[in-house]
Amino acid sequence: MENLMKFTIQLAMLSSLLDEKMISEKEFIKIKVELERKYKIKRGLSGT
Repeated sequence: MENLMKFTIQLAMLSSLLDEKMISEKEFIKIKVELERKYKIKRGLSGT
């Protein structure tokens, strides 16, 4: 459960960077995939 919380917080911060155009969508996806791997998050059916 702790991994999910850490992942969620980092994903929210990452989304903020994307919203503020501080990173590109390509960078967002690359970092998100790394976070999923780090915290062992499995993607849902939507692939998001």
